[in-house]
Amino acid sequence: MPPCLIQIARHHGLRGRPLLAAAALGLLLARAPSAIAAPEEARPPADAAPPPADAAPPPAGPTARERAAEHYRRGLAFYDRRDWSMALAEYLAARQIYASWAATSGAALCLSHLGRHDEALEMFEALLRDFGDRLPAAAKDAAQRKLDELRQLVGILEVDAAEPGAQIVIDGRHRGEAPLRAPLRLTSGGHWVRVFKEGFAPFEQRVEIAGDRLSRVRARLQPLARLGRLRVMEKEGRPLEVVVDGNVMAKVPWEGLLAPGEHTVALRGEGNLGTPPVRVEVTVDRTVPLTLSAEELAASLRVEPVPVSATVAVDGVTVGRGVWEGRLRAGAHRVEIAAPGFLPESRRVVLGRDHTEVARVTLERDPSSPFWRRPARPSRFVVEAVTSAVLVPSFGGDVAGTCIRGCEASLGAGASTVLQAGYELGMGLGFGVTAGYLAAAQRLDSRAITVTPVGLPPNQGTVDDRLALRAALLGGWLGFTLPLDERVPLHFRLGAGVLTGSLLDERTRGAFLSSGGAPYTLGPYVQKHPALFFHATPEVRISLPLARHIQLSAGVAFPVLVDVGHPRPAWDATQAVPAGEDGRGAFPVERLAGPVLLTIAPGIGARYEFY
Repeated sequence: MPPCLIQIARHHGLRGRPLLAAAALGLLLARAPSAIAAPEEARPPADAAPPPADAAPPPAGPTARERAAEHYRRGLAFYDRRDWSMALAEYLAARQIYASWAATSGAALCLSHLGRHDEALEMFEALLRDFGDRLPAAAKDAAQRKLDELRQLVGILEVDAAEPGAQIVIDGRHRGEAPLRAPLRLTSGGHWVRVFKEGFAPFEQRVEIAGDRLSRVRARLQPLARLGRLRVMEKEGRPLEVVVDGNVMAKVPWEGLLAPGEHTVALRGEGNLGTPPVRVEVTVDRTVPLTLSAEELAASLRVEPVPVSATVAVDGVTVGRGVWEGRLRAGAHRVEIAAPGFLPESRRVVLGRDHTEVARVTLERDPSSPFWRRPARPSRFVVEAVTSAVLVPSFGGDVAGTCIRGCEASLGAGASTVLQAGYELGMGLGFGVTAGYLAAAQRLDSRAITVTPVGLPPNQGTVDDRLALRAALLGGWLGFTLPLDERVPLHFRLGAGVLTGSLLDERTRGAFLSSGGAPYTLGPYVQKHPALFFHATPEVRISLPLARHIQLSAGVAFPVLVDVGHPRPAWDATQAVPAGEDGRGAFPVERLAGPVLLTIAPGIGARYEFY
């Protein structure tokens, strides 16, 4: 179904009514060839002057209209098969033979489907400019909506500082001579810009274009100190255009100055007349003659490489960098694509007569290429202050470890502040020292315990415990920094050292029964014992730069604390406590912490780098 007719069907609400849609669009389709063939003929301009009496008869219009209609019908078939490239070629051929709004609309939609939004924008503008008064209202509205959509996908490029008369080629497409009368419109994304003028070194640069934004390129050309000459002739003397390195120079015979080295030359004439690209070597202070024989080039090829800066070769001849489009002989050809940091690719394409083939080639990265290696960061001194929440699932030992039936244990929690200082090598390896302070506590409610009176059996009861660890931290660290990108580094560290401080057990709300069954209460009682732990702390952090030397960081550490104190912190049973009517007693000896404490410490910090 023609693109313009699809838009008309949608506009009139026929999309969900297949019978009505088929009838209406079938009628329009049946009339399409005549509408395409002679849109202007039915209504010539009112101010057209009559031809003079001796004027030559008009050209055979029907033949041209029939040829245009045939190309249009073939374009419709390709469009229905979603073969946008072939449909575009047919629509453009129809426009070249006999311009019509239907072929223009089809070409514009194909360009949009192919992602060539800047060209689609220009084609829709041509549709409204050249055929606005002939377009059906629905097609005109659809084209205007498409224009508004495309403008958000097209950016603007200004080329500054280029030599007057220099040719500007973007993605293999000639866009004018410097100075440009207006900025260029380009599809958002990467593009390859080439500016050329005889006697100067060509300017080439990749540029990134954002939709609905202005970008600038300063294309200052450098005069060539050493030059060679190239003289190009056509064997039969036919006046074809000379194309050197993708730039149209003049018509043959042509002679001009070029930089020494390899160049690509082709001839291009009306219709299909031309020559395939050939390679020629230009030498200093010499004139190199080149005679080419034009022939019919019945097929065309468009190569779209990714990345856009890739070098394209066709049949062993380098034709340029970025998008290339040209005419070739029908038959098999070899296309080669290469770019630094990517694996080269070679592809065989078969071109049919009167057809356009589009070869989209996406290169894969070469993992062994130094192109992708990140530049080494300079070695530096680093200082980082980190504040963390400390979570302790359980202190373990004979206190928290016996909180089972009827006992409620909270999650141990606290905080730590750590200062890390060290030195990081450019390769990312680092080492340094750590100092800080850690405090964490855990509450246990209604824990079962006994009080043993002197000379009597133990009294059963419960107490509330509050275990608290307070310790200074000293040690060192070994780490590795892995840049996620140029600005955001990921830090892996393993710290080790000692925590020295105290472990406290505060017992309150003790409720017991004496041997005679009389209840009594105890508390509060506090014991504080020296504590010494070895710690091993794996840690991962990510940093976000704020300024040249300052970064904010966030991460999580997993300190593992191993009790190395001797003796280990335990409740001192020599402390006497009242035992109600049984006199005096004592709590049993209980270790206040297990041999290993597992902790989690998520935190934020600030990092300063000296380099």
